[in-house]
Amino acid sequence: MYDEKKMLQVVSYLLSLNNNSMDKLKLIKELYLIDRMSIDEDNSSISGDEFFSLKFGPVLSMTLNIINDIPNNNSWADYIKVDGKTISLIKEFNDGRLSKRDKYFIETISEKYKNYTTSQIVEYTHTLPEWKAPRESNIKIRFADIMKALGKSDEEINLAKNEYESLSNLYSSLGLK
Repeated sequence: MYDEKKMLQVVSYLLSLNNNSMDKLKLIKELYLIDRMSIDEDNSSISGDEFFSLKFGPVLSMTLNIINDIPNNNSWADYIKVDGKTISLIKEFNDGRLSKRDKYFIETISEKYKNYTTSQIVEYTHTLPEWKAPRESNIKIRFADIMKALGKSDEEINLAKNEYESLSNLYSSLGLK
């Protein structure tokens, strides 16, 4: 399930690890890689977002839309500023939604790609097996596509799918969806 406030906290924390400012495209790529690492290690997504292949590589769709809407003074605008190709932290958002494990994934990806240029990280994400070059639009990347690309078995994929559906049903029954 997508949690907009949790993703604001993820973005805020990632920016804080990068001197409070990053190239927007590089940040978008690192967010995808954070989720991919979580899927690899825990068979679950930190973001709960939908994944798409775009021209510059895979993205978290809803998160990208929110970031692109910051200049219109959306709910993230008090915390994050977008100025051309740069995204900056105005003030940290921390409401306790990130687990130690979430922070581990964010810190690991931030450190691993800290010295990559934006074009290098884009080039790297183009090598990921789940990314398909879109023509004029975009291509949905299914959660199972990512799991297969990571070498997960059909059994692991089915277990993750069943767990997600159970949580989704629970959230719906509680009126949280």
